[in-house]
Amino acid sequence: MSKHIHVYGANHEAINACIFLASLDNQVTLFSKKEQGKQGEIEQTLVQYKFDNQMSALWKMFVNEQKIMHQVIDKSHNFEFNDNAITWLFADDLSDDELQNFIRSQNSPHSQIIVSGTKAIGDIDAFAKHLKSAWVYYLPFIFMKDGANFSSFFQADLVMIGEKTADSVGACELLLFLQKQAKTCEISDIKTIEFARSSIMAMLATRLSFMNEMARLADNQKININKIKDIMGKDSRIGSAYLSAGWGFGGKSLPTEIELLSQIFNKNQVHTKLLSAVEDINNDQKELIFRKFWRYFDGFIENKTVLIWGAGYRIGTSRITNSAIHELLKLLWSYQIRTIVYAKNTAFELAEQYGDEPLLTLTDKPYDSLPEVASLFIINWSDLLPPDVNELNRAGVPIFDAKNILTDSQVADLTGFYTGIGR
Repeated sequence: MSKHIHVYGANHEAINACIFLASLDNQVTLFSKKEQGKQGEIEQTLVQYKFDNQMSALWKMFVNEQKIMHQVIDKSHNFEFNDNAITWLFADDLSDDELQNFIRSQNSPHSQIIVSGTKAIGDIDAFAKHLKSAWVYYLPFIFMKDGANFSSFFQADLVMIGEKTADSVGACELLLFLQKQAKTCEISDIKTIEFARSSIMAMLATRLSFMNEMARLADNQKININKIKDIMGKDSRIGSAYLSAGWGFGGKSLPTEIELLSQIFNKNQVHTKLLSAVEDINNDQKELIFRKFWRYFDGFIENKTVLIWGAGYRIGTSRITNSAIHELLKLLWSYQIRTIVYAKNTAFELAEQYGDEPLLTLTDKPYDSLPEVASLFIINWSDLLPPDVNELNRAGVPIFDAKNILTDSQVADLTGFYTGIGR
């Protein structure tokens, strides 16, 4: 499958797509932007995801081998098309003006164009209809798995492909490869695939918010929500994914999908109580651990010092997009509480966003500050080794675990106060 493929985009999905394409012996040219006087978009993404070791290593290897060529473009770039090359467009990384420029530039009915990204339902379908080419496809990245982005292309549970022209996927060798690799592949018109993508993501967000609601009741009933999660997961009608209670969901994908879907409901004057509840629960859940901290100290929390472990929106990530760390820091600082943060993967992003805050101190030692703090918050934990219970017992500070990072056996071994979410 040796082809020349042009990729437009700069997010981690675009980079992983380039790596996937190069691994199949394609010649890939990646186009991304760089604003004057600023770091390029690709460089920013590589820094943000530097802890994705597989992605970083493979990117460097394929660039050195010149299987991936990187070209920097500006906003006035004239898109070039070749009927012998595939164009893969990551729409999230392009402005509306750039997408319109893409439409104006595309002048061949035979160009193969793949579009990925998250837009409001119908937007990608409308974009495809404005293109002259009949061979336009939509490939949402719902198959990407945390910590296995590159390998997800070869072991996807579900690949969905939207096609502008019915029964045309067979004309695209690359999409046929993805179809054969996937456990399940669904092919339909582009708008249907957009709707399915949004429905899947909204369902995942709903499951998380439901479990967080049940965790609050479990707190009240002295029930361990982790045991409930295990029991529920054994029911084949439910399955075990996305049942973990915690501070809610963050990142870009789920919050963006809920926001876009809510806008579509409102635009079409279809009332949705469910999506509003999911969003409200998720926003409130990010403050829950602070309220537990406030109650523990009967409101006498001013001018204390606390230690926080983790800041990423999920385990292993180097991003703090929509993480609970933001709400927690804001609330703690409003009481003039000094915050010492151990964030192995996200320290650089925290420093970039909050570096001027005098109440923030970053540390690369998870245990050294324990003797001087009033409590420990756990937002996430990305170290290879689990937290050391002996070190925690030696300090004896109250622990507020917002992501239920400590296992049940670890909690049983603790000698001091501990509270999580629903346990």
